[in-house]
Amino acid sequence: MAAAGIWAAVDRLTDRAARVDDLRAHRIHLLAARRRRAAGRPVPAELEADERRAVVGALTAPVLLRRVRDACDGPLLLVKGPEVGARYPDAALRSYHDLDLLVPDPAAAQRALLAAGFVAVGNPRLYEDIHHERPLVARDLPLHVELHSQPKWPDGCAPPRMDELLEAAVPCSLGVDGVETLPRAHHALVLAAHSWAHSPLRRVGELLDVASMSDGVEAGELRALAADWGLGRIWRTTDAAVGALLEGRRTTVPLRTWARHLPAVRDRTVLETHLEHWLGDFWALPRGQALAAARGLLRRELTPAPGETLGAKLARSRLAVRHALVRRVDHVEQLERAGTRAPHFYELAAPGTDQRPPRPDGEEHG
Repeated sequence: MAAAGIWAAVDRLTDRAARVDDLRAHRIHLLAARRRRAAGRPVPAELEADERRAVVGALTAPVLLRRVRDACDGPLLLVKGPEVGARYPDAALRSYHDLDLLVPDPAAAQRALLAAGFVAVGNPRLYEDIHHERPLVARDLPLHVELHSQPKWPDGCAPPRMDELLEAAVPCSLGVDGVETLPRAHHALVLAAHSWAHSPLRRVGELLDVASMSDGVEAGELRALAADWGLGRIWRTTDAAVGALLEGRRTTVPLRTWARHLPAVRDRTVLETHLEHWLGDFWALPRGQALAAARGLLRRELTPAPGETLGAKLARSRLAVRHALVRRVDHVEQLERAGTRAPHFYELAAPGTDQRPPRPDGEEHG
């Protein structure tokens, strides 16, 4: 389990959030509920509901994993979710709605699970040509299963080979025979890469995951593995942000500019969203590659989106300037009311609003 100082730092961060939605967006809402209850303060009903779903998920994860193991041949590597929860003070304090499994042949494993009675959910078009198969559910359990051919990885970087990950594998924390996971150094880097691939320095909870998984691992081991995997700059940026937020180290340039939403525990503003879009690559790529990427981004920023008129583009830009210090989620709501689609990097109107596929019976899931 991670050092006590990390959890004390998270407690202080939860106190900064102005809205329950901010806590949920940054995936520290369950920790906030625990802190409020321990202090004798009321816990909002929506957080209590989140707590119940998290407990159900933690209890049923081993059951679901055994069913997957019984239905599939070949190696299964469990990543994220319950493996990270095992590093928390209580496994039910780390929310997740699916089990992410790395497998050598996801298509074959998908067919085996479908034959065993699992049901595919979600719009199939959303899962074409990506790194995992369409999500599956067992009708009587709340969690999804996602079968991955590789970890989600930042653009421009090659993910580690499956055989390398399988060779490094260790037994998983859920105690299911025949299911393994990654050593903590490998897992911490996979978590950092996954977060960065969605959006650089996206959520407090994702930095907490990295901190809890890497705690106690030699810094040199992490740096060497990051260099081998082409994640040197991304790891340095992530580790520095973890140190500043959770370990009392010096603050960083991103946390003072395009990632100010992290210490403030809120959604990014419109200005911060654009700064991250323009500048994030300078903390991930060599300078030459970052400059080339920035030039391409600038060209796209100055031209209308496909199907958008120049007048609509100018109106959207004027609104963005007026809303520079407005939360991104509020700005997107105004764009939608005006019938204007936000740029692609606004797609998550707030951190934590990732869409989950519906269950086949239409019920909500944990």
